[in-house]
Parts: sequence; structure tokens; C-alpha cells
Amino acid sequence: MPKVLIPLADGFEETEVMAITDVLRRAGIEVVLAGLHPGQMSSARNIGIIPDETIDRISTANGFDMIILPGGQPGTDNLNSDIRIKALLMDFNAAGKQIGAICAAPIILAASGLLNGTRVTSHPTCKDKLGNAIYEDKQIVSDGNIITAQGPGSALNFALEIVTNLSGKSVAEAIAKAMLVTDFQQDHDIWNERLFNSTVQALVGALEMKDSYIQGHAKRVSEYSLSIGKKLNLRETELRDLYLGAVLHDIGKIGTEEKLLNKPESLNSREEILIREHPLKGTLFIVGIENLSHIVPTILHHHERWDGLGYPGRLKGEHIPLHARIVGITDSFDAMRSTRSYRPALTKEAAIRELQKQKGTQFDPFLVDVFIECLNESPYEIKDFSYYF
Repeated sequence: MPKVLIPLADGFEETEVMAITDVLRRAGIEVVLAGLHPGQMSSARNIGIIPDETIDRISTANGFDMIILPGGQPGTDNLNSDIRIKALLMDFNAAGKQIGAICAAPIILAASGLLNGTRVTSHPTCKDKLGNAIYEDKQIVSDGNIITAQGPGSALNFALEIVTNLSGKSVAEAIAKAMLVTDFQQDHDIWNERLFNSTVQALVGALEMKDSYIQGHAKRVSEYSLSIGKKLNLRETELRDLYLGAVLHDIGKIGTEEKLLNKPESLNSREEILIREHPLKGTLFIVGIENLSHIVPTILHHHERWDGLGYPGRLKGEHIPLHARIVGITDSFDAMRSTRSYRPALTKEAAIRELQKQKGTQFDPFLVDVFIECLNESPYEIKDFSYYF
């Protein structure tokens, strides 16, 4: 049975705490309410709750699958000023466990250094307090092991999303149906014609018609990327977003001259600058398309380097969004394995050696190891994306 920790400070938002606790317990998930001090905790509107435990009795993430921070004021400020909460957040994050925050509570994650380059949402009044996070004006946003929601009105769907992650989609759908939550299934659609068939395939087809050397490149990069995502146990919606970012990572090359894309000789300095504009062009191309703008960080940053010497933002290490780090590896591997106008293809073994050589400089060393493990497990190197959904 999954087990979730919800810390409580005086001034918590009662709607969020009660709705989340109710839905999770309906799903058979054990919920532990832990007060910052012994005895009754008072909500923002003076509703009293007696927690199951005090936070002093919970010093690590051991035994828990997730921690969820409720919002409300002054509850959020009280949680944010407590060093025990900061220590627990760091322990959950280090263990790769899920972390949730709703309403004002994402500012606690920002203050703990957990939101650098991470897509999040929060109550709109808190969006300027999220540090280096990427704010999205959406009811619920998931990125890696972080899931955030906007406020009390999002609490039911936030809780159902958590149930999906911990106990499965069918359990969440059954609870939503029993509770008459009419918009949960609509928000939970993974694929639809407008999102996938019409937009994505048309864009990729247009790019491949322009550059004969990348026929099938986007498909292979997306499948390599999904193999990594699956190995990392990314949620279904995260796999979807990883797929979209991977399949469209080079879409900005639609705005690049064909003679540069197919030039057999080395590029001069001016031509190199023009080629390096494609992540920015891709960003401008995608950002205005409904349902695709959230994958902009993957497109914009897939040429960053782990050592900070990449482009266009010179981001370094884990400041590079996770999906962009994944696509950076798989894009490079497929490029090495493909014949280009200026060089022949490398063998699989030679390409893997090059990835290993660039661990910790060009590429995230952990993700390189994960990818090589994926390649070694599959005699066909890749699986069709339908395998993952």
C-alpha cells in the first residue's frame, strides 16, 4: 500500500488538506498527517485537526512514497520556516520520491532549491516567488518527481492525479466516477487527434521533406528517449511530453536554409551561428501552438551541455531540464549512427564509446549509463513509441 506524508502547520488550507486526504484514503493509500507541534492544528479559518503524528517522529523519507505540502496562510510560511520540513524535502528528493505542493506551497520547494528549471504551477499570487522555476498557468503541472497545483479549486483533480501516479489510472477513474468528478477524465486524456495526428506528424513530415539526411531521425530520437523515460519510471503524462519534445526537437530547422543543412563541407563561423539558431526558431514556432507550448524547454535546451558550454542558454548540470538532457543524448547518438553529408555513420559500438567519452562534459553521466543500459537490453535498440502507452 502506498504511503503519503502531509505535514500540517497552523494556518493550513483546510479544503486542500481534507480533499486530498479523503481522495487518497478512498484509493487505499495510507495518509499520515504530521503536525509541526503536539496537539490540535488550526486551519486558516480556525478548523481544528488532530494529526496522526508529530513531525519530530518522522525524520526521513523511509517508508513513504510521497510528501505533499498544503497551502494556505500563514500555514505555508510556517512550513517554509521549519528546518525539519526542508530536511524532509531534501531527503524525499534525494531518494527520487514524489513531492507535491498546492496553492502557495510551491514557494517552499523553491526556497529548498528543488525547482531550478522545473515546470510548476501555484496560486497566481505566488508565481513571482518561485525562483528559477518555469511557471505555467495550469490547474496541475507535473515535471519529473514534482507535481504542483494552483489552489483549493484544484484539490480534487490534484488528489486524483496523485492517485493515478501511486495506484494507477483505473483506480483514479473509479474514484472520480464515484465522486461525480466530471472533468477528471477529460483532463486525463493522453492522446487526441488535434494533439498528435494533425499537428505533430505534419510538422515532422515538413521538416523531413526539407532535410533528406534526417529521414526517420525524429522517430528514432523519440523512441530512444522513451526507453530512457521508461527506465526512469516517468509517469504516463511525462512520457507523452518527453515524446513530443523529442519528436519535435529539431523543428526549428524548418527555418534554416537547405544548403546549410545539406552542406558536405565544414561550416564556417557565420553558418555555424545560423545552424545554432534552430532551438530558438523551434521555440518561436511551437510556443504559440495550443497544447504544445509546455514542451518548449525541451526544444530550446536540447543542445545545452552538462559542463555549461552548450547553447543557447549555457545552462549547466541539473539546471538543464530533464527532458532536454535526455534528448541531447539520444539526438547525438542517432546523429552519430546516421550518414550525414559531411561524414559516414559510426557503428553502434563506436557511438557508445563516444557517449562514454563525453560523460560529465557534454552529457549527464547518469543518463548516459541509463541509455547504454537500454541499448544493451534491446537487441533491436529501440521499440516503437506505441509500446510505452
